[in-house]
This record gives sequence, structure tokens and C-alpha cells, in this order.
Amino acid sequence: MKKLVSYIFLFILGFSIPSYSDDIQDLQIEGISIGDSLLNYTSKKKILSEIKKNEPGYNYLNNDFGEVYLRNNFEEYDFLSFFVKQKDKLYTIYSIAGIVMYDDKIEQCLAKQKEIENQLSSIFINTKINRYTMKFDWDLTGESTSQNIEFVFSSGDFIEINCTKYKKSLKIKNNWSDGLQVTVNKKEIKGWFSNSIN
Repeated sequence: MKKLVSYIFLFILGFSIPSYSDDIQDLQIEGISIGDSLLNYTSKKKILSEIKKNEPGYNYLNNDFGEVYLRNNFEEYDFLSFFVKQKDKLYTIYSIAGIVMYDDKIEQCLAKQKEIENQLSSIFINTKINRYTMKFDWDLTGESTSQNIEFVFSSGDFIEINCTKYKKSLKIKNNWSDGLQVTVNKKEIKGWFSNSIN
């Protein structure tokens, strides 16, 4: 698809958006777009290694997709995450997320999330916006939460802005950090996550 010429740059995101676009394939995070081949940014060996390493986190789902993390000294994000189809030889990107650490700074994270929401709302005026708080089944104390804002396009594709805070003992045990995540997703990703096999 032809990219639009006029761009709005959201420097807080490392995220560029063609003006008046309603196609997520026109969006970029750190210069990378949905529909790109992940092989343009890393090796097949690295992709296969990352999918294997991250597989246990998705053992309740089928193996259609796999997750790949890249830590390449990005300009705005601490690291990026991608979902690709495991049987796709091009490893086409169906989801891209930029993550910024806000450990023990959840109020700063929420302020940045609101700033991003306001900017996206002024651009994507025809999208449906959902806001919800999620608690994690694996933390029975309810102290680990994610504050989520979702922009849903008529195609079913969507953008998410999440601030996640974990219980302190879980952060220590698992080497986790609180953080902000900005994600651009094809609708197939939501369908995949919605179909547990266990």
C-alpha cells in the first residue's frame, strides 16, 4: 500500500503516523511497520531462538504465532516485541510493541499513557476507544494490574497503550519491571489470544 506523504511525528513514541490514516500498516514504531518482514531487522536464527525461548508463556494457545524480542539500542524504547506466524518463511509482522520501563513509577507511566491517548485521539477520530483494568490470574493478591486503552479500527485491527504494575515480590522473583507498552496489532492477534486450547 502506498504510504501517505504527510507525517505527524509523535516523539514520545518513536511512532510516526501518516495524517488522516486509518490503516495500521501506515504506522511505524522505530521505523518498523505491520506487514514488514522481521528478517529485515534480524536474522532467521535469532527469530527461531526467540520463539523457542518465549514459547512457554503461550502454552495455553496453539503454535500459530511466536513472540520475538529485540533489544537494539532503539531511540525511544527500551526494547521491542513482535508476533509473527511460525510457519511464515518471511516472518511477516502481525504485532509490534514498544516497551519503556517505568519501574516503581506507575504515576509517571499513567501520565505518559494519557498524553499518548490524547495525541492518538486527535488523529484517529473515527476509532472506537475502550478503557479497562486487567488483573492477572497468576497473581491471586490482585496487586499486579494493567491499565489499558484500546483504539479499535473498523477493520478489527487495534492499537493498545498499557501501563502495567507488578507485585513487588513477583518483580524480584522474575526480574520483571513495571512499564508502558504501545502496541499495534492486526486483528488476527486478538483472535489467537481468544482461543485457548487448554
